[in-house]
Amino acid sequence: MRDCFNIDEMSVKDIDETVHLEEIIFSHPWSKKSIESTLLSSDNICLVVYDSEKNIQAGYCIFTTSFEDADLCRIAVLNDYRRNHLADRMLKKAFEKLETNGVKRVLLEVREGNNAAITLYKKYGFEQIGKRKNYYSEPAEDGLVFEASLSASYYHCTL
Repeated sequence: MRDCFNIDEMSVKDIDETVHLEEIIFSHPWSKKSIESTLLSSDNICLVVYDSEKNIQAGYCIFTTSFEDADLCRIAVLNDYRRNHLADRMLKKAFEKLETNGVKRVLLEVREGNNAAITLYKKYGFEQIGKRKNYYSEPAEDGLVFEASLSASYYHCTL
């Protein structure tokens, strides 16, 4: 595996490319305005990963925070860059930042059929705490709700 990937905090200059990736990856992409307003809130954690050899944004993640809780709202990696552990690396870096900011618990929803994501989340100590019937559309699918205690999760993960 080549290691030409840089993970940095998302900045305003990354918004247009993040919007482009949203449109490619998700059936219901976030708007530019949504991404921008989330980024501009200082408590949120937004990261991007770049292929430094090709100067291409390969993925991103977005966490919103409220006191001791955070929600993983988005995590995405372009198809050509999957299997490089980029989502894993972004989660690890985001969890370090979240813990520094006093976050204790992380919540997320994931498609019931997204086995790769579920496996990754379980590696970080996430446990299913609920199910939302028909939460997703295009295609219709149930959403699984997961929760992790931040202090107990990422320390046990190795890349």
